[in-house]
Amino acid sequence: MAYIISADDIKKTLPRYSPEKSELFHRESAKLADTAYTQAIKERTEPLVILMAGGTASGKSEYVSEYLTDTEAIILDGTLPTFTGAEIKIKRALKAEKRVAIHCVLPESFPVAFVAFLNRDRKFSDEHFYRTHSATRVTLLAIAEKYPDIPITIIMSKVTYTSNSSSMSFRELGFDNRPTLIEFLQREQYTEGSIKKLITQSS
Repeated sequence: MAYIISADDIKKTLPRYSPEKSELFHRESAKLADTAYTQAIKERTEPLVILMAGGTASGKSEYVSEYLTDTEAIILDGTLPTFTGAEIKIKRALKAEKRVAIHCVLPESFPVAFVAFLNRDRKFSDEHFYRTHSATRVTLLAIAEKYPDIPITIIMSKVTYTSNSSSMSFRELGFDNRPTLIEFLQREQYTEGSIKKLITQSS
């Protein structure tokens, strides 16, 4: 079974937390998740570390729940917002003689993911959506270029709405080699402004 570390889950344990104030607790829960990760790397026996990547409301937690819970791995469920932070986590895992893999969930549609973001119980500013979806792509490209031996799995998520419910599906992309993956990630770079524009134009 996977050992899953999630800042969102940690957030729920904090005093005075409520979903509508989620953004106020984000920094504290992220720090606690990093501490839990460092401790797990030192103490747990799972041979594999999986670092999740992807913007908020892209479907990372749903993907972990559906596909990775039976994996013998330490899973850090986060967005990988900076390359500096990601590199620290990678180096710590490698120093502990763990294998490292990256799983990134990207939404097929920014506007659809944004609707899911707005409808979540956990409330954040719109800028949080733009920032995390832009930053995670920058981090992922840097990892792909600097760490060619670390496998990166790219998952596209799709939300389908019906009259009274919604469902999420996942599709793994295949790449012939590392340069092809890097070319894909280069094409998938978006600034915060360009993401906001795509969403605004669709409304």
